Amino acid sequence: MTDVTEASRRAWDAAVRLVELLGVEVRVSEVAEGVHLLLELPPGGEEADHMAVLTVLNGADRYGHRRRAGREHLWADFWRPS
Repeated sequence: MTDVTEASRRAWDAAVRLVELLGVEVRVSEVAEGVHLLLELPPGGEEADHMAVLTVLNGADRYGHRRRAGREHLWADFWRPS
């Protein structure tokens, strides 16, 4: 990412923290509105500090969880100012 915006800074900070907390790869993508994070939750994630993960996600402009085909994902969006 060559253009360092507030949205990208917040997204990268969140991605680094989620890697530290969960030990998984976090995909970071530029989208029209800003930056999108996506990660697959590890199986048996009971060891994760759920409150810390929610605190990280709360820094996003929008976030959520989805379950498909037995896999669970977290996603978060960080919007650029309009």
